[in-house]
Parts: sequence; structure tokens; C-alpha cells
Amino acid sequence: MKKNNEGKFKTFWFRYDSYEMKEIEEKHYITPKENSKVVMYDPFDFSDDILVDILNVGRFVEKNDIENAIKNIMEFVEKYGLLGELTYLPLNTDIVKQSKVYLPAGNLVSNRETLPADEYIELFLKCKKKQKVVIKKNTKGEILELSVENEMNPLAIIDRPAEYAVVFSRAYSECLVWIMHYARTLYLIFEAIENYSKAQDAYTRQRYDTRIKEFNPSKIACKILMGENKEDKPVIEWNFNSLKLAIDTMFALNETSERKTVKMCKHCGKPFSSENLKAEYCSPQCRNQANVYKSRAKNKE
Repeated sequence: MKKNNEGKFKTFWFRYDSYEMKEIEEKHYITPKENSKVVMYDPFDFSDDILVDILNVGRFVEKNDIENAIKNIMEFVEKYGLLGELTYLPLNTDIVKQSKVYLPAGNLVSNRETLPADEYIELFLKCKKKQKVVIKKNTKGEILELSVENEMNPLAIIDRPAEYAVVFSRAYSECLVWIMHYARTLYLIFEAIENYSKAQDAYTRQRYDTRIKEFNPSKIACKILMGENKEDKPVIEWNFNSLKLAIDTMFALNETSERKTVKMCKHCGKPFSSENLKAEYCSPQCRNQANVYKSRAKNKE
């Protein structure tokens, strides 16, 4: 997909170079390690890899292969960082200034749909660190200041609301179950789109259609960015509120592209990427095995 849209997409995200998982209150959280270093990168430089990796996590979860799902999630965050659920989930923006958060019904992060911003932020600070997130409030409970102790504060070089300082800090954490749920949901939508045209009956098509309609990302904002030189073409700079929303966009662009580069293997069902439009299998082994099955089926006829 990156090849097909070269020069048209520009965004950024931050990741740390090492993460760990901690069990807190009978839940597992993933967080940057104490001495990890922050790295800034453009997710669109790795769009196909990101899609394949998150979809394969979802495939493992759907197969109930939790051991491989966890292994692949840890590899995913090492390469790309956490999803940024703190800024993805709220229905309102700039939550620190508003001092209140509105959440969609049935979300996994909180059993409430409205809560104070400081309580919401605390849900992502379960893993205690030397690095502290300081929230100062007035008597009305409004947040006067949110600050993060950091060797290098990524927020200093970007134009984002204060809550992003938490997302990009070492103190930040996300629950393993949240990531597993997102990956599984995205995989099931991917599977439904890939198999929709092959559905033999109305019930199956309806089931696939219901899954596909679950994909409904919101709050995608962008602006046109001019190049440094006069001859440079303008590009779209995406103002994603999270890596999760960037992935939603990558997924939508891939699934609606005439040059789809992330596909589902016709033999094993594994997501894979290929610039070859005619590629149908994730590996020579799957292609050969599929040909063997086809040959056996013809011989039986």
C-alpha cells in the first residue's frame, strides 16, 4: 500500500525500543521498560507490515492460540509501539482542557461512559515507574496542569493536546485484553471482506455484512502540507489521534484499493503482503499444497 500511495501520506508516532508485561490486579498490562529509549517514526513507512502483524495477532486470538497471540503482540509493540487507546477512545477531544471524558457504550477500558479526565488518564498509568505523571487540579476538579517527567518530552516537538504527553511517556500502559480484542475484531472484518464474494448462501453473506459494518472509525483529520521546494507536490498530513486510528486508515485503504497488497492466503487463511496482484498464497508451500488438493479433487471426479 505504501508503494501505491508514495508521497501522499505523512504522519508520525512514537515507540520505545523495549517493552515488558506486568500483572496488576489480575490483569496484564504492557508498558515501556524503565530505561527504554523513545523513537519517532512514520507508520506509513511500514503500513503493510503493520497490517499483516496486527491481523496475524487477531488470527491467533480467534483460533484461541493465546500463547502465540501474546508472543506476537509483544513483537508488535516492540516494532511499532502501543496503540494509543487513551487518545483513540474518547468521543470528545482535548480532554485535559475539558476535564471530562465521554466514552462509547460497551468499551473495554471503563464500565462508565462519562468520567473525570484525571480518573480516565489514571486507567493508563497502572504500571508504577520512576517517571511520574503529575496532575494538578483546582477545587472544582478541573485539571490545571498535566506534566510528565522525561529525559526527552516528545510533546515538545509536536502540536498536540496535553494528554498525548501521557501516551508518549514511559509511565503509559495498555491492557493486553484491549489489544487482543482490537486485533481479533479487525481480523474478523478482514476475513469477512476477503470471503464475502465466496459466500454460498444468504445467511453467510448477512453474517459477513454485519461484521464489515462493525468497522466504523471516526475522528480522522488531515491537512495539506506543501513541500520545501516549489516543485515538490503537496501531500496529505494525517493528524491521527493514535496508532490505532492510523491502522484503521491503512486497513480501509488496503481493502478498497485496486492494488490490494495485504491479502488472505487462499490455502491457510494467513494474512500476508505482496506487491504481486495475482498472488493468492502466503508461501510456496501453501501454493503447492493447494495444487495437490486441487489435483486430488479432479482425480475423484
